[in-house]
Amino acid sequence: MPGGVRAVAGSVAMPVRGWRLIHVVPVVTALHRAANLARLIGLVAALIAGLIAAFLLWRLTRAADATRERTRLEAAVATRTAELRAEIAERTRVDQRFRDAREELAQANRLGSLGSITAGLAHEINQPVATIRTLSENARAHLAAGRLDRVAANLDTAVSLTARIGAITQEMRQFARRGTGTVEPVPLDAVIAGTRLLIGDRFRAAGVALDWPAPGQPSVIAGRVRLEQVLVNLLQNALDAVAGRDSPRVGLLIDGDDERVALTVADNGPGIDPAIADQIFEPFVTGKRDGLGLGLGIVRDIVTAFDGTVATVPSPLGGAGFQVTLTRASGATP
Repeated sequence: MPGGVRAVAGSVAMPVRGWRLIHVVPVVTALHRAANLARLIGLVAALIAGLIAAFLLWRLTRAADATRERTRLEAAVATRTAELRAEIAERTRVDQRFRDAREELAQANRLGSLGSITAGLAHEINQPVATIRTLSENARAHLAAGRLDRVAANLDTAVSLTARIGAITQEMRQFARRGTGTVEPVPLDAVIAGTRLLIGDRFRAAGVALDWPAPGQPSVIAGRVRLEQVLVNLLQNALDAVAGRDSPRVGLLIDGDDERVALTVADNGPGIDPAIADQIFEPFVTGKRDGLGLGLGIVRDIVTAFDGTVATVPSPLGGAGFQVTLTRASGATP
């Protein structure tokens, strides 16, 4: 085009012969638009590339941070786990020491109880020993006289007395030995019989009426020696409570249902001092002038080991009442 302007020309045939229509368009504007569009596309592409690069860098940085945080957390968890294991091990050792100390205290309580009832048991044993001696002397005289039937009768009586002495000494040995911690079905009749051997003579010597439950009681989940210790402790407390009262009386009552059995030791003493009623099972809490306040705490610990409960209850005799509730053994007679 004139002036050196760049243009684009296009032609088309006309209906008139020999004629053509030529259309000339300058390309400057189109080139400017194309250049602007190219620059815009390049800018957008660069922006997108920058965004992609920034996103990839962010992801890499985030992954690195996550890796460092995970490593830090794993290290913290490992450290805390080691601390917890050490703490659990220490608590286990402390718990074992507590159990050992509690058993030592229970053992001391058993030996102390034996010390307080030994005099009565010695009297209980001396009587049949003296009777056996008399029977032996009589048997010798009958034998010299040829009365063999009388000799046999005396010997039979002596044998029954030695069996009684054996039962008493066996009960003392069993009561004095350290508890094994075994919890199993225990017949209450056997527990009551052992308790009577241990403490019955002390009640007789003190002139205190003691009401025992009738035979045919159910079995409970417990340990025989430790359950006897519980009853001995509660009955000794009741005996101390009624000392010096008119018509002193103590009773052991048994009641329950298909699942639980309740053993209640009741007396007609002055009852529990309201000032210590709420803490009566705590160590060193006692209403006795010369008491240590350990017996009822030991009773609570032993009963708790049997998965049972012990609590104060109103006494049907008018004084204090302590009720031990235990699980009835499966298949026990209601």
